[in-house]
Amino acid sequence: MNSIDSDVKFPDMEHYNMSKAGDMALYLAHCDFYPFRSVIENNKIALDAIAESYRDIAQQARQNDDFVTESWAMTSGSLHSCRVDLLTQYSLLLTMVSLLEESVNTLCRIYHDTKHLTKELKDIKGSGLERAAKYLKNEVNVKGFYENKNWEYITAIRDARNMVVHNGGRLTKDFDKFDKFGIGYREEDKQLYLEYQDIVKMYDAIMDFMNDSFRKEPL
Repeated sequence: MNSIDSDVKFPDMEHYNMSKAGDMALYLAHCDFYPFRSVIENNKIALDAIAESYRDIAQQARQNDDFVTESWAMTSGSLHSCRVDLLTQYSLLLTMVSLLEESVNTLCRIYHDTKHLTKELKDIKGSGLERAAKYLKNEVNVKGFYENKNWEYITAIRDARNMVVHNGGRLTKDFDKFDKFGIGYREEDKQLYLEYQDIVKMYDAIMDFMNDSFRKEPL
């Protein structure tokens, strides 16, 4: 990552060719995604600290024969681990995919403005990543999205987000796709089960996808 020297990553504009639509869009995408990595890490720090505090309280209560406090701490810690942590990962997934979709849409808008294209993104049938990829292929003549090695994984990440938005995280279809990319879910109720490592893996794949695809030149 070419970033301004800071604990919170932020892109350094000198590493982008701002005369090119792809670099302009990539810089704007990095303005969101570089700091978002700190959001992921800070959430892990906070979740780990809370879990440790419940363990410490339970241990101290056990030593003092304080069954009520020990029981409270153990129950709170268990709920924190199995529910609060999971819902936090869901929130990170929702934000990350929203940022990705807006970044891709921004790329389309920049090409529309700089190349003075007749059609806008909204004129293309469909929605989301597929609509943007279709616009870039058919109107801009950029072929790099469908051909990107991470495209299928990126759409699986997007589909996981959709399951959270529409079904509370429970999968209803495409189980083979989620299995293929190691996106976990509970067998008993098909609910997505995401951990910190899953979010980091998704983040890295999205970054690789944008870094490669956004700099594809029109043919």
